[in-house]
Amino acid sequence: MLLTKFKRNITLQERLAKFTGHLVEINGAGLGLEPGRLQHVYKNSFIRVQGELFVPLSLQTIRVFDVKPPAVFRRVGIRTVFQSGKAFSNMKLVLIGSDFIEVQAKGKSPSRILFPLNQVEGIFPV
Repeated sequence: MLLTKFKRNITLQERLAKFTGHLVEINGAGLGLEPGRLQHVYKNSFIRVQGELFVPLSLQTIRVFDVKPPAVFRRVGIRTVFQSGKAFSNMKLVLIGSDFIEVQAKGKSPSRILFPLNQVEGIFPV
């Protein structure tokens, strides 16, 4: 499966910086947070959402709302290190960064899901 056209030399911090001001949903083990505004992306390690600091690379996923669907994508399944059932078995791959994967989320509202690579076991073709 050739995915080289989706590979970019961009970090999760750099990608999140482009979404400053967007509504985001932080997902991690034991977190039950409501979506909030991405207020600031620090150069190293942290992001601020609704006044609270998070380390993006320690999270399971970060969902960014109000992002239009991609023009180019590839259908893939994502295997995660956390229990997700078949929630990510048929996704639209948008981007593979140096330390994250970005997919178009399923559902009515246009959004993206960013997976830190340490939360991904593998990608398979659909």
